[in-house]
Amino acid sequence: MPRAIGDTIEAAVRQIQDRSGLSTIKTWIETDIAGRFVGTEVLGAIASSTHFLADVTVLNFNVTYEIGYAIGLEKPLVLVRNAAIQDAGPTIGEVGVFDTLGYRTYENSSDLSAIFRAIPEAKPIRLPPAELNRKAPVYVTDAKFKTDPATRIIARVKKARLGFRSFDPNEQPRLSGPDAIRQVAQSFGILVHFVPNTVADARVHNLRSAFLAGLSHGMGRVTLLLQNGDEPVPIDYRDLVVAFYHPDQIDESVAEFATRVTEAFQVSVESPVRVPRNLLEKVNLGASSAENELRDLAEYYLEINAYQRALRGDVRVVVGRKGSGKSAIFHRVRDRIRSAKGNIVLDLKPEGYKLLKFKEDVLRLMTSGTLEHTVTAFWEYLLLLEICYKILEKDRVPHTRDPRLFEPYRSLAGAYDSDLYVGEGDFSERLSVLLERIGSEFKAKYGSDAHVRLSEGQLTELLYVHDVRALREQVERYLQLKDSLWLLFDNIDKGWPAHGIQGEDLVIIRALLEATRKIERQLERHEVACRTLVFLRNDVYELLVQQTPDRARTRRSPWTGRMRIFCVSCSGAVSSLMGSTRIKRSRTSGARWR
Repeated sequence: MPRAIGDTIEAAVRQIQDRSGLSTIKTWIETDIAGRFVGTEVLGAIASSTHFLADVTVLNFNVTYEIGYAIGLEKPLVLVRNAAIQDAGPTIGEVGVFDTLGYRTYENSSDLSAIFRAIPEAKPIRLPPAELNRKAPVYVTDAKFKTDPATRIIARVKKARLGFRSFDPNEQPRLSGPDAIRQVAQSFGILVHFVPNTVADARVHNLRSAFLAGLSHGMGRVTLLLQNGDEPVPIDYRDLVVAFYHPDQIDESVAEFATRVTEAFQVSVESPVRVPRNLLEKVNLGASSAENELRDLAEYYLEINAYQRALRGDVRVVVGRKGSGKSAIFHRVRDRIRSAKGNIVLDLKPEGYKLLKFKEDVLRLMTSGTLEHTVTAFWEYLLLLEICYKILEKDRVPHTRDPRLFEPYRSLAGAYDSDLYVGEGDFSERLSVLLERIGSEFKAKYGSDAHVRLSEGQLTELLYVHDVRALREQVERYLQLKDSLWLLFDNIDKGWPAHGIQGEDLVIIRALLEATRKIERQLERHEVACRTLVFLRNDVYELLVQQTPDRARTRRSPWTGRMRIFCVSCSGAVSSLMGSTRIKRSRTSGARWR
């Protein structure tokens, strides 16, 4: 905090004390007692106070965390900002949170003392009426840049079988205060990841995370605060954070967190939900991301013709702008199809950033003919492995009870060797391991030479670890005992800029469509029904069509049945749940196709 702000606050407090004789206003400096833990003293002072005033002129971890803590305790809160101080570091607009909570400005100690005198009129921010979310009991802060630790944290949460919601800055550019409060209030557990200061966007991310951490502690939720190494959390609150120096420590921390969440889940008593006081409190427009509302999506989702066509398998490519409802269709189609025990559903989200290093290290060094052939072979191999993984996961128990499945299952498990790729439990990690292996072997054999042309034998040696032919035969044999196979892809273009998409990016998508078509043809020969749905942004799709030769489109025919989604802002769906009316915007309120 700049010294000018501290001096102004102290001067304002002295003015109040001199004029009124009040001695009940305390500043944080008075809690700085030698031999005592500063963080504990400050939090204790907040808990015992009747009101809390915080200066947000210059945002830092301590103040942001303490504001969240005070809100969690439902303390009357006053936020102030010195208008005379120039912005330094992340602004309130960049971080979000505080611009929707509101604050008062001052320029000098007289202005601030006037605000002090009005403090008794301040009212607490009422926590929203919210049921604990038992289907997705955990709320996670995701990082903008998917580093290895960030990816591993999400993967371990998935592996712990914890349903979770998340704030992803790639999907939502800012976090609003009311939304943060509502999400924490619904949760049994909060997992916050603080990123090192060397990471771009670290200060904005860590300030948001500090606010959520304070909210969680104030509301008494199960909380796990993780940071990579010894930064960025200041020493005042270092004891609240679990630092990790090796990926295995992430696994241990998340496993212990999952146990505590499960315990809270089991011992929790459903407290009565506060009755909304007015019409506005009854209105719920839903989350901005379908992924955070999977619990309620089925209750209000409007099954329009676009969804029905996707469900019937009439289309292969679903196209729509960001926020138009593609992910909602993805989740509803997936849930509907996999509810039938005889179906195998591969729901993959190979986010584009995962392929960035592969593109830079390998694909840019290949000739155009080798490039497309390599990427198609890569997708075909990856899909084959993921189909095996899904079958073995889905029928791990059923095959022991069904004589038809027992022997084919064991044969498939034997063909699916336990190499490094197979050993990882989450798709993001498995994809990273596979790409890393291919990239390392390519650089070891061909270095940085440009325009590399690979023969079929060299390509096989580079990509494959398994006996692909034997593995494919086992998959085809097993799927003949099933009703159908569905291949669903979402988020492949996530994080791609609206401008600057390169030729290699389009090759990745075109090769994916070709690989799925090849798998469909192979399975059709064995009378196995296979359907594909790929979800793309409309700008990516338009570029894909423009840069695909007409002859290639005719020969491969990957564009048959494409569908475009549009949202109509005034459309909505109304549902009744637990006796209270909730108004939701339709995720896919209109559609057309070409």
